Amino acid sequence: MADPRRMTAEEHGEAHALLVRVITDPDWQAASQALADLMGRLLVIRGLLEAEERLPRREPRAEPM
Repeated sequence: MADPRRMTAEEHGEAHALLVRVITDPDWQAASQALADLMGRLLVIRGLLEAEERLPRREPRAEPM
């Protein structure tokens, strides 16, 4: 399986900010929009990881002597 920890620091920060907004924003419409944005990003990441799993695996190259 692909490693989901490969997010950049910027991507991680953006996802965290959206999650914090979902949980803490008293305006339910803003919180709802943040949740929709976060879910959209997660669906894209899931699709990319699933596509990566379907790629053919490369065998490691043999070291030249």
